[in-house]
This record gives sequence, C-alpha cells and structure tokens, in this order.
Amino acid sequence: MKKTLISMVLLLGALLSACGDGTQTQTQTQTQTQQSEPAPGSAPEPASVKKSQLQDVEPAEVVSLSLKSLGLPAGADKVTPSGAVSEALIQDGQLRFATPDDIGEDQKAEFEIRSGATTSVFHVVIRSQRPTSAEAYDDSSEEGPLSPDLIVEGLGSGNAMTGAPLTFRIQGVSGLDLKDRSRGYITAVGNNDIRFILEKLWSFNPADSSFSISGPAMQRILGSLPIGDLSIVVDFESKDSAFGASYSIQATKAETKLSGKLLSEQGGPITSLAGRKVLLKGVNTRIQAVAVLDAHGGFAFGQNVLPDIYFLTLSDLHYPNVIRTSFPVYEGSTQAQVTMVVPPGLGVDTGANTAKQRAAPGSSAVQSSVTQDGKGPPPRSIPAAKRAFAPTPLAAEGVDSAVFSATAAEQDRLVNKKIDFQVPIGTESVGVRITVFSEEEFLLPKVSSRAELEQLIRKHQQSGALPREDRKYKDTWSYSVVGLPGIEFSASGLARQLRFTAEGTIETRCVDVTEQTKNAALNISGSVSAINIGDDLLPTTTTVELTLGCSKLKSSSTTLEVLSAQFSSPNKNSNPIISPKTTGQKGNLAGCYLSIPQSGSDNTHTIPFEITYSPADAEITEMNLGITELKSGEPFGIPTNFSTVNLLTQNHTKQPGLIKFPGISLPAFAGDMALGNLAVMVRLKGSVGGAAVSSDPAGRGGRVKFGEKNEFTPLYLAGNVSGLSGRRYGMRDTGGDSWATEQTIFWLRYAGSSYRFDDISSQHVTQFADGRSIMKHKGHSDGRQIDMRYADGHNGFSDALGGQNEGAQIEQLIDAAAAEVKKAPEVPPYGPKLAELRRWITENRTILEITAQSSTTRVIYIGDSFIKDVLVDGKFPLSSVTGPIAIPGVSAWTMPGNVESKPGHSSHWHLSLSDLLKF
Repeated sequence: MKKTLISMVLLLGALLSACGDGTQTQTQTQTQTQQSEPAPGSAPEPASVKKSQLQDVEPAEVVSLSLKSLGLPAGADKVTPSGAVSEALIQDGQLRFATPDDIGEDQKAEFEIRSGATTSVFHVVIRSQRPTSAEAYDDSSEEGPLSPDLIVEGLGSGNAMTGAPLTFRIQGVSGLDLKDRSRGYITAVGNNDIRFILEKLWSFNPADSSFSISGPAMQRILGSLPIGDLSIVVDFESKDSAFGASYSIQATKAETKLSGKLLSEQGGPITSLAGRKVLLKGVNTRIQAVAVLDAHGGFAFGQNVLPDIYFLTLSDLHYPNVIRTSFPVYEGSTQAQVTMVVPPGLGVDTGANTAKQRAAPGSSAVQSSVTQDGKGPPPRSIPAAKRAFAPTPLAAEGVDSAVFSATAAEQDRLVNKKIDFQVPIGTESVGVRITVFSEEEFLLPKVSSRAELEQLIRKHQQSGALPREDRKYKDTWSYSVVGLPGIEFSASGLARQLRFTAEGTIETRCVDVTEQTKNAALNISGSVSAINIGDDLLPTTTTVELTLGCSKLKSSSTTLEVLSAQFSSPNKNSNPIISPKTTGQKGNLAGCYLSIPQSGSDNTHTIPFEITYSPADAEITEMNLGITELKSGEPFGIPTNFSTVNLLTQNHTKQPGLIKFPGISLPAFAGDMALGNLAVMVRLKGSVGGAAVSSDPAGRGGRVKFGEKNEFTPLYLAGNVSGLSGRRYGMRDTGGDSWATEQTIFWLRYAGSSYRFDDISSQHVTQFADGRSIMKHKGHSDGRQIDMRYADGHNGFSDALGGQNEGAQIEQLIDAAAAEVKKAPEVPPYGPKLAELRRWITENRTILEITAQSSTTRVIYIGDSFIKDVLVDGKFPLSSVTGPIAIPGVSAWTMPGNVESKPGHSSHWHLSLSDLLKF
C-alpha cells in the first residue's frame, strides 16, 4: 500500500514540475530518447566493430591491460578515448589509461581501438569509492517503485561537514506533513556512542516538506564530532504513515590540507610538467583524488584529507606507477606537505642543468618525504623478533642479471630504487622475480587448532567490545617494471597483506622478448620502494630481480608453467560478481567473495576465468582447481583440497598460451568449511613435445587473482548445513540465497540457535549494475547479513506472527488488540489479543536488545509503520480504531544505538554482523 502511495506522490510531483516548466522536461525526455534509440533509417554498425565491457576500475589510477587478454592482436595501433577518460595509449602490448578524480558518483568511459580494418569498442565504469549522493534504503525484495531522490544542501566538497546550515529535501515531494514522525541522526562511523539526534535540532518547512538545521547548531555538532568518516541517517514518514522513505549519507570531518611539489634529485623544482596530474589514494579511507601540477611543480588537493596512509603517483602512461611515493597523514595534522622526487631518465625534463649536477661527496640526493604538524603514534613495545630467512636471489645461470632492492628501516622515510636494465639484441627471454619481505607482525593471535579459534570467536561474540585493528604501523611497498611486452608488473600495498605469501614472493615470470630484441636492445625501467610507517622497527624490503635467458620458451622445455590465472567481473550476464559495488560500515563489507560448493556444482552465476601458460605450444588436456585455507601465522603452501574434475569439459576457448572461460562453474570441494580466507589455485595437465607434464599449483602464477587480490572469503550454503536447513523460510532464489561466511553460520548455530532465517547472500554475491544484490536487496553481498523472522510472542518464530505476507497477521493482531481496548477502555486486562500483543512486543524487544549488545553486531534493521508504532513507540497506529494512543501496559522503548527502523522490514528483521576474525 505504501509503495502505491509513494508512486502517487511522485506522479503528482512530476505533473506539478511539468506544469511549472514543461519545456525543460520535454527537452530532457527527447535527449534521453535520442541517446537510447538509433535514428530511424540509420545504418547498422559494420560487422567489423566488436563491443565489450571491461571490469570496473577505480578513480585516480593508471590502468594497464594486456591487449592479448582483451582479444586484440599485438599490432593494434590506435586508441581513441571518450567519456570520463581523456588520456590513453597503446604501448608494450598494453592498453593504458588514466582515470579521473572521484566525483562522488560513477563515471563511464569508452575506448575505440583500431587494428587494421577491425575496430573494437570497450566500455568501462569508473566506480566511485566514496559516493556523495544520499542513498535510499530500498532493501525490500518486493517489486515496486524506488524511493525518490533526497537533495542535501550544506555539505562541502566530498561531503565534508563545514558548519554551514544543512537542509534535507525530497525531490518531487511537497505538501506532506512529515514533521512529527520523521527522525534523523549523525554518528561517527565505527562508534555508535557518538550520536546527534537531528529531530531535536531541525525545523520543518511545510511549503516544500523540507527539514533544516541552522548554522549555529551545525557548528556545535561539528565541534563535538571526531575527525573521520560520519554517517547521516534520515527517516521520513508522513503523519498518516502513507509515505515513508529512509536515506543514508556518507559525510566526513576532515581538517588536513594536503599539498606538495615535485623535485629533481638535486632538490630543484620540476617546471616542465605544468598541467600534468598527480593521483592520490588512501589505503583505509579510500579517498582517491587528482591534483594538477602548476608551472613550479606544485600541487594541492581541493578537499581536505583524513588521517591515513596514502600513495601518491605521477600520472604517466609511458612509465605507469614508476614515480610514486607513500606517506602517512597523522591524527592532529592540519597541514601536510609532500615532496616527490623525479629521477632522471624517465622522459621528464628535470631541469636544464640536472645532467651536469652531481651531489657533493659524502652527501645524499634529495628524497621523497612528508612534513606535517600532527604527531606520529606513540612508541610500541615489541618483543625481540626472530627474523625469517629472506628469499634467496635467483641463480645467475651463467648469464647477466641485476637486483634492485629497497629496504625501509628509518621511520616514515621512503627508500626508492630506480630500475634501469638493458636487454641485448637477440635475447630470447627475461626472468622476473619480485619479492616483498617484512618483519611486521600480523595482528591475529596464532592458534593451534580449529577448536581453539572457535573458542576465541565465541569469546569475542560474548564480550562487550570489539577492539579495532591498529592502522598506525602499516609499512608499505611498491614496485613497477616497465618495458616488458604485454605484461604489467606494477603493484603496491601494505606489508601485513603479505602474511600468507610464500617467502614474500609476489611475482615470478619468464617473459618472451624475441620480437622486441630482434633488431635492437630492449630497455627495462621502473622502480621499487618501501617505507616503514609509524616507527623504525620491523623493516620492510622490496626487491626486483631481472635475469637474461631465464628459460627456453619453446616445446623443447620440459616444464609447464601457469603464468597467470584471473577471475573477472562482470559475468556473461553483465552482473558484477565477487566484489560488492557498494560498501560501508552498516552495509556490505569490502572483500572478494567466492561461493564454495560442497556437494555438486551450480552454474547459475558463473565466473569469467582466464589462464595464461608457458610454453605456448603445450597441448593442454586437463584443468583442475584447488583451494587451501590461509591460516594465521602460516605461510601459503601446498593446496590442501584439490578437485579432480576436469573443468575443460565446460565451455571455453583456446589460443596458444591462453585458455578463456566465458563463465566457469566451480566444482564441489569436500571437507570442513574454512574459518579464514582461501587461496584458489589452478593446475594444468598435458604434454610438451610428446612428454606428459603438469604445472605446479603452488607456483606463484598458479594462484588465482581477482584484480590485484588473491585472497577470497569463502561462502557456504547455510541452508544446507545440518541443523540449519529446517530453520529456513521464504522462497528460494536461483543459485542459492543463503551463501554465508563460516563465521555467520557459526553465529546461527550458537548465538542465534533458534532463529528462523531467509536471505543472506547470492552465489558469488552477484549484483545488478547499480550494486544491489541480484536478490533485490541493497545489502546482502558479504555473507554477513541475515533476514530473520520476528519472535511470534509464543516463544517461537512461526510464519504468521513472525512477519509472513509483509506482517499481515502482526497488523491483524494489533488491530484486534486495539479493538479490545476501544471496547472496554476502563477494564484491564482488556482481552487475550492485547495480552498476546504485549508478549509479542516483549519477546522481540528482548531479542533485539541482546543481539544489539553483542560486539559482533554492526547494525539491526526493524520495520517502520505499524512495526515501529508498537515495538518502539509503544502506541497503536494512527489507522487503528483507537488512534495513536499508548498501548496499555507498554511503555516507549529506547532502541539501542545500532538498531534502526527502516522501510521494507515488516516481514523480518535484518542483522549485519562484523568480520569476527578482525579483533
């Protein structure tokens, strides 16, 4: 009923707008029609034009994609970008392009690539990492219109709170009395104890149904809020409950102004790059921004930044990610200035006299650095660490080789080493080995058994607080190797992300350079770097080793090697998979999620999969996948669970050195569920020159990646677990709708041992293009969000009073209880229906309070309208025979800070759990 009334309100608003400005509305409609429909009689596109959708990319980064992986020949010679991307080129067998600033919304770009007579068109979405528009909470899976847009006025760039007056206005809605039943609050993300109730501060304007908070009130709020990310939540409901909508806005309080300059190694300003761009990326905050260089090599970012660890990169398509630095911005900093040094020989004019200048004897060149007025973290006490053996260098094999290494020990001082290596004419191959080795400890305690870890999880479930992960001592590393054909060797990250990496090895590869060295020498350039952030303990080392003539790449080789194995998104149905598009403290937790079948394979939502291997002329007859759990304190090793199913029986295409699956269905993997993340490995079998060969799945190339990530959070069908299958309710979605982390299943088995549940996540967290789950939920794409029946008031969770049919029988019970009170207002206890309603209210309040207090609970959503009336306000609804009077024997309930009333939850309550392993 409410959805229908919302549609009527929106239609009325649209008609009023059209009457006020009909010309504009008609023009917009015509423009949309022209864009979406071809002109009558227009000629169809030539058959030589091929269109493809690339995997989503992020703002403010340089992207390199292999032409081979795009299905293009190495001879593709021209690219024309359009849309949000203006810089692109083809070089070294790669398509390279730079993405724009994060403007708070998704952006689109297109690339037209010509290769002879063939034209290929690639579309890409640049996905905003910090959306600034208000997000409507439309989590109901029922069909119906979505909520209207909410206009928020008074926030600065990047939704920064500035102390200016704040106004909330629903687009296309006016003349509704929203004053008495609307609610809102501002809270610090990750700290529900800091909460400002907005209905005590805002004023309602009946002319346009808007709410406003004055400047002085906003300044008081701003002065009391901590630095960091904030969440603004507003729920609007009309007096008659006919209209309701709920929104959340991601805001921030940031005080650090970030600026910097590019310098030569001798300390002089770089004056030749005016108009070029530098790219900023925050590791935890996901702030991704672009600044433009001035004529003196200076730059400044328009929005303030939060305390975090940042990477700063010169946008350069010829030398992607080579000129890069990383640095911390500490709490309390209001000003931070970064210097980034540009070494000579990378196509940049670093000054007319630079080539003649030399550092004085005994001195060192200028180095990248950051200066700021905030203080670093306090010293930490670390017991004497026993350093593991560093990876041994590659064997020289009697040919030339070079090692480029950077070790960071001094606090906050970037150590950078330039790569400069020449491959002589006639060289067949170049070996590359990249390692990152760090003494930084991993935060999770080591456990000796699964039972011990389950006990630890239960302890933290029952505790009152969940300690936050310390973000202040995270060393960073970075490398970029440029010049090798068709391959991108560029990555950066945190030292603690390496905890499951065998001997710190990131990449090992043997690259065929025969064509490139046929008539001339090949120059390889790049850089390696590391920085020890927060203290001078536990150093980090990044190393790139290059070797000539690493191996023979023809069929005379007796070794079959997987060079790379890559899952990608979207799938063949254009649905994003594996990684949630929308993330947040209360919604989906970021990550890579794979549904691991334990009994039979399901091909409803498949995964695009690509494998490259060497030698390219090997005859491949079998491909298998394996998984292994990544355990705390243990390095990545031999796979423990390998499927013997030959996946080459599924649809695929082959080229020399390449196997592509448009959509692979994972095989079943028997055994226990994994509590932690998984590595996925691929093994190829076949023959080379008539000899049987098999690749090593534990080799670095055999570990499957999704983008740059090679760890996956496994999801299992909770509905298939013994003891849980009988507690399901609702309709089943194709592919499965109860895919959950093992920790969520653990919660259902113990903390929620009697609750009946429905949707959790879809297979591989498949979503629509807008980021909503394929199950039509806004969230439910991280295996940690559960829909559950309400308590029925009879010590159970039966369908009728648990919320079936959008709470129809709950509403009937409320009406019957109101009728009893209406009939005999002075004669307690009135009747059985009122007693039943009071038991229903008591049971549900008790369950919600207990669950909300758990350290594992992020947020709980309950219904609005009649659910909120009785459960929270303790009143009968306005539409009941008594009107909105207090329910006899029931007082108003002060909801815990992490319990919220939302539309679409009359049939169930929603629970979002924390990542139970991050304590």
